[in-house]
Amino acid sequence: MNISLFFKSLLFLGLASITCANNIKEFMVPYEDGVKFYTVSITPSSTGKYPVVVYRTPYTSKKETIEKVKQRFEHLVKSGYAVIYQHTRGAGKSEGERYPFKDERKDGLALLDWIRKQPFYNGEIFLSGNSYTAGIHISYLETNPYDVKGAILRVMDVELYNLFYRKGFFKMGLYGNWFTKEYRKNSTIQRNKKVNKYNVFPLTDLSKKIFGHSVEMFDTPLLHPDRNSPFWDTQAGGSEYRNAIIKSKIPILLVTSFYDIFTEGILEMWRSIPQENRKNCALLITPYQHNVNRGIVKFPNGSLIEACKDYEVNWFNHIRKTEKLKFIELSKVKWYSLWQNKWITATDIKNAPNELKFYLNKNRTLDKSATTPTEITYVYYPKKPAKFRGGVAHTFGGMQEQSKPNSRPDIISFVSAPFEKNTIVEGKMKVSLSVKTDCEDTCFYVRVNIVKNNGKTYSLRDDITSVLREVKNYKPNSVAQIDFEMVEHSFMFEKGDKLRVDVSSSCVPSFTVHTNIKGNQNTQAKTKNANNTIITGKSTITLYTK
Repeated sequence: MNISLFFKSLLFLGLASITCANNIKEFMVPYEDGVKFYTVSITPSSTGKYPVVVYRTPYTSKKETIEKVKQRFEHLVKSGYAVIYQHTRGAGKSEGERYPFKDERKDGLALLDWIRKQPFYNGEIFLSGNSYTAGIHISYLETNPYDVKGAILRVMDVELYNLFYRKGFFKMGLYGNWFTKEYRKNSTIQRNKKVNKYNVFPLTDLSKKIFGHSVEMFDTPLLHPDRNSPFWDTQAGGSEYRNAIIKSKIPILLVTSFYDIFTEGILEMWRSIPQENRKNCALLITPYQHNVNRGIVKFPNGSLIEACKDYEVNWFNHIRKTEKLKFIELSKVKWYSLWQNKWITATDIKNAPNELKFYLNKNRTLDKSATTPTEITYVYYPKKPAKFRGGVAHTFGGMQEQSKPNSRPDIISFVSAPFEKNTIVEGKMKVSLSVKTDCEDTCFYVRVNIVKNNGKTYSLRDDITSVLREVKNYKPNSVAQIDFEMVEHSFMFEKGDKLRVDVSSSCVPSFTVHTNIKGNQNTQAKTKNANNTIITGKSTITLYTK
């Protein structure tokens, strides 16, 4: 009998494993619908029972080696934890088709059932993930599985609307580009990578242009740019995720960064945790971006690798009462203040006590007093949108070095005088624009930057909105006041640094363009040009300082 063929057959059926070492095994685990999932178990030894850490991912390939998997989780195994690592449906070595977010709850719960039948299972399960791999766990967290004792959820929001939109503007630089790579990723379907995603009108035609057929799970959200649409209460709109943090009863460590794609949403998650459970939870915020440990500017001791390399093991050990917390503080937010270069701990990030207001003035300066109101008008061409580097805190790219001020006719830059002393900024910066347009609707976009002593300019925060979203009965050529409240931040202007504010009417690759025609922008087949005006002396930016 061919022994090798025999064991491979059992592996395929999920009845046996190929043993790479005494404590590492590979399985093809069959689910109720017949789809088999590539699953790896790693245990501290070939015998004994252990607490289990679960990690599921679509971010892999059929070429992934068992050695890489072993290295990835070595720190957990050495600390006495078993690890279950699984390729999600339709990804890597697992069977089936990948439809993002669609099957994660049932697939995740099925894996927990399988774990409970394993000889190394000791009755304790812990969850760990980053971004989508954290979302996988979030999808079933509200069911409160009895043996899930704790979790580390990094850089993932429970509100899927925030993955798709910012104030009704579709996040092409986030969900759009990500979906076109992830949808049915193991299949051989057409993917036209040459399509200019920012020049497709209506946007609802995009999936057909890329894949050769309409994709309902991509197209349907485009019909619902309003956060209050009933669609966002359906399973397709993320209903399985929304209440995960509110209903969960386990200790959760949330991790984000100031330039994450979900910074704002994760702060909202933190605030939504009921007080009786928040006392057992914590939130960490690094100075970096979606990867949380690195960025274009290096901040001393800013990464979790530097600040507390073993924080994952430490968190799980703390829950098991085998070790005290070293860096994390329960019921607290711990964040890194950029250029102040230190970690700060409090119950939440709040606006600092002092208000510092600058006026956007006629000479394109930022001043503490207003000059006589004047108008700066530019033409906004939807088919020639302005480009900005980095997604700041809404889409991929995080903090990036910026172009020179007024780099295009449709980017209006305002710059302050150098700060005369170190000034700490904390909380939500606010921008209020006095504007008008000759169209029924248009877009205004704001980016706030820091100009360092060395002349380099880095993005701090940005925001986008439409006139009709802010002023419901807007009439062309009338003056409107549009207010932006930025995502929380904590940083310091060093003496000699400057503040810069860029105003435009588009921002690619982060957001799809506004057509200057009122209505759902994703269904507009035509565009028109707009003459947009900023009224200086009446527009302001407010910082909260200490």
